[in-house]
Amino acid sequence: MVFDQQMDQQGEQSNDNLEKLGYFRVKLDQAISMTGYGRFHYCLVLACGLCFLSAGFQNALNAYILPSARCDLELSSGQMGAVNVSFICGSILSAFLWGALADCVGRKNVIATTLAADAIITLICSLSQTFSLLAVFRFLNGFLSGAPASLIFAYLGEFHTHQNSNKNICYVGFFWTLAWMLLPGLAWLVIPQSWSYQVPGFTYNSWRIFVAMLAVPSTLGALILLCFPESPKYLLAVGKHQEALLVLSKMYTANTGNPPCEYSVKSLEIQGADNVNFPIADNNQMMHKKSILILWKTMWAQTSAIFLPPVLYNTALCSLLLFANMFGYYGLGLWLPEIFNRFEDYYKLHPSETVSVCELQQISSNINETIKYFPEIQNLTFENFDIKMNSSIAIQSSLTSKETSNQTVISTVATDGAICDGDEVNTRVFFNTLIIGAACLVGNILSGLLAGRVGVRVMPVCTMLLAGSCVFAIYFLRSSTQNLIVSCLFLSSIGTGNFVITSVVVDLFPTKIRAMAVCTSILAGRVGAMTSNIVFGELIDVDCSVPIFLMGTVCIVGGILGFFIPTKSVNKVS
Repeated sequence: MVFDQQMDQQGEQSNDNLEKLGYFRVKLDQAISMTGYGRFHYCLVLACGLCFLSAGFQNALNAYILPSARCDLELSSGQMGAVNVSFICGSILSAFLWGALADCVGRKNVIATTLAADAIITLICSLSQTFSLLAVFRFLNGFLSGAPASLIFAYLGEFHTHQNSNKNICYVGFFWTLAWMLLPGLAWLVIPQSWSYQVPGFTYNSWRIFVAMLAVPSTLGALILLCFPESPKYLLAVGKHQEALLVLSKMYTANTGNPPCEYSVKSLEIQGADNVNFPIADNNQMMHKKSILILWKTMWAQTSAIFLPPVLYNTALCSLLLFANMFGYYGLGLWLPEIFNRFEDYYKLHPSETVSVCELQQISSNINETIKYFPEIQNLTFENFDIKMNSSIAIQSSLTSKETSNQTVISTVATDGAICDGDEVNTRVFFNTLIIGAACLVGNILSGLLAGRVGVRVMPVCTMLLAGSCVFAIYFLRSSTQNLIVSCLFLSSIGTGNFVITSVVVDLFPTKIRAMAVCTSILAGRVGAMTSNIVFGELIDVDCSVPIFLMGTVCIVGGILGFFIPTKSVNKVS
């Protein structure tokens, strides 16, 4: 604190001297706008997009490696679920740490370091030969990738004016959607290959190569980010006025091609709530004293600051908004492809019939009930179960005729061998994934174009209300085509809403606690994602309508909460 006061006093004296020479203090947003908007910002968006792309890859990875890992490592369904939970737990447990560290030592340092570490862990993860090692390394991936997934928004936003910040954050969201489009395509090319290297006690095959390949974007992201400076808003917030001016002059040169000396801003003024004396640690002070205690005390002070007035209201509101958003996004969003698969499987056998989602679920429940009596068929899919009954027995009557029909299934399993050996890539599902991803990309682009042109509440409210309406519509679906259309609308709206809400979070908090606030809000969202998956799994077999209408209601409530977003940025409040 003493160090900060000395820096502020030196800064004030420097500013006073500059005023005597004819220069005047310029507010930071104005100073940033005077750098122009051009090559520097375009390159920064691409660099941040690559970092966010790597985080998107890590978040979607389990869905594509677990089917192969299940056979290779002999994983049970419970162990596969544990691998998923381990990744989510890692990202949840690290949220406060990365937010506090970014506010203490800088955004760029934390993002670049965690990306590099994540690349190393990913390479080691590809060597996993047991369930325990895979779960541990996926936990570490979640722990590390949580930093770029959360902090990249704060870092990017602090190089832009208020008008451009929201727009570019939405554009970076484009790369998350791109990751979820590219990953299945890459998996489709790599995982089915027969590449394999085996020695006693060690196997390295295609799905492990696929995991190792994902270390590349993390490594590139870390290296490219090192070419960019720390954000000028952060530097100014911690009292490094001259360094902030140097960064701004370099931005000016990159955007305009003019030499740095022609940049007219020579003195900066901290504006609005950034003038509030929030606790902040100084790197030099910590290194001189060589004390971790200072860091932990500062992290505690940072955490406490976001739960005290005047920012407590914004913290609670943003946390609830992202909780509602991710409750639907990662709950129902991850279940929609499964709905599509069930429709496809059913209509292969009953092309002239129609069926609703809940009717499909009842059929699946009947199959699960049959499996209780005949555990030998527990690894069969819905399609295999129905097909291997030779379509001679209707699914709806599977319970009444379970003894005869399942003897047929059991004998088929015995002659077919391991189900793992018969897995094939469903190209129709891959094609539909691309369609849904393209719809989400359109949503990202539209949100970027509309940002700054509509009120701050408009897009969060509209996207969440549309998503909630789509969830309710799912209850009435009766075909795979209807499911595809609703999937496009739902994932496009709720995915776009996620990035729009995050851009609002970035804009609502002072620079000195912004990273912590963003990470805390995203932490609440991740808790929502985990909660929705637990609730959905528990309730879907009780009554299909309950989880569907619950998720729709949560999304609608999230849209209503959007009406309470403050219309003025915190940095505009004097």
